[in-house]
Parts: sequence; structure tokens; C-alpha cells
Amino acid sequence: MIYLPDTNAFSVYLAGRSPALAKRMTEAVAAGEVRLSFMVLAELQFGAEKARRELGHTRFVKKVESLRDLLDVESLGEAVAPVYARVRCQLEGAGIKIGDRDTLIAAHALALGAVLVTRNVREFSRVEGLVVENWQTD
Repeated sequence: MIYLPDTNAFSVYLAGRSPALAKRMTEAVAAGEVRLSFMVLAELQFGAEKARRELGHTRFVKKVESLRDLLDVESLGEAVAPVYARVRCQLEGAGIKIGDRDTLIAAHALALGAVLVTRNVREFSRVEGLVVENWQTD
């Protein structure tokens, strides 16, 4: 099984705010089942850089770097583009709006055949064929 946590899931994990998430993440990482989407890494690095610039905090920067070094980073290769197009058309055709970055993360999970780990089950469950799990409550 491949798991692709979204930005929120990794943020909560790095902050240590959910024991249930930490347990599941630790087990899945140890089993080699967790991947880091390039898009999620970019969002995490943006948050870390913003905290460093605005607040002088470097702890989150170091945590994101450690996470990047620990996990395989999945790039947004050509295989993601047609999946993104299909997902976006499906959502727009149904009058459903989710953010562009979330649409891309959902498409990335689908292209990898991965389970998307998120707290935002309601939003992502609207993507046809996407398997979603919330490790903060499951």
C-alpha cells in the first residue's frame, strides 16, 4: 500500500498534535509505505520559510528538511497531467469546487495508486475513485 499524506496531515504530524496520526504515520513510514508529493513538499517548505522570515523560527524548517530526507519525494511527472485534467473536468462538470493545489494532490494520489491521508475527507471524497483516510480519527 502507498500512502500520500496531504499538507495538513504532514503539518499536524510534524507539530506532534495528533497521537493517532503519529502512530499510524510512524508505522507506515517504517514499512516504507509513505511518499511525499512534490506539491505537498513545496507547500510545507513555503510554510517553513514563512515562519522563518516572519517569526524567526527555524525548528519547522529543520523538521521539513528531515522529512524530505527521510521519504521518497514523488515528482509531478507526465502521468499526473491527464489524471489532473480528468479530475478537474469531473469536479467542474459536477459543479464541485476544491482548491487547485488540492486537485493536483488528489490527481497525484490517483496517478500513484495511493491512498490520500487527510483530515479533509469531505472535500477529497468528492474526487471520483480517490481512496481517502483520516489517520487523526481512524
